[in-house]
Amino acid sequence: MIVRWLLVGFLLWIAIALGFRFMGEQVFTSGGDGISWMFMILPAVLLVVTFAFLKILNVAPTDRSEAASIMAVPGLLIGIYTINSFQFVFPNLDASLGPQFAALMFACYAAVIIAGIVTSRLESI
Repeated sequence: MIVRWLLVGFLLWIAIALGFRFMGEQVFTSGGDGISWMFMILPAVLLVVTFAFLKILNVAPTDRSEAASIMAVPGLLIGIYTINSFQFVFPNLDASLGPQFAALMFACYAAVIIAGIVTSRLESI
């Protein structure tokens, strides 16, 4: 189970990083609504995506919090590199957005873990 969720998490976080790399300048912009909307939308989207993964892959309610926590680990590891090398990884984004990007990613990791905890308590879902 651990390897499967590490792989799912790795693919999810790489997809998010690639999305920011190739399309981030369209939605993640400095000064204005770009950052605000991303803080409201992306963690909620990841909460729903995590819930969907847990349901589609038929994870037992007792294992959902562990699976979601394991799914967040690759993001934390990838995040270390992307935050440390922000200008290199995301040349399309304003360099001053580095701290906001880091905070957004941590909000997303928290949303994934919260989705696992909440769905593990809601056995009827």
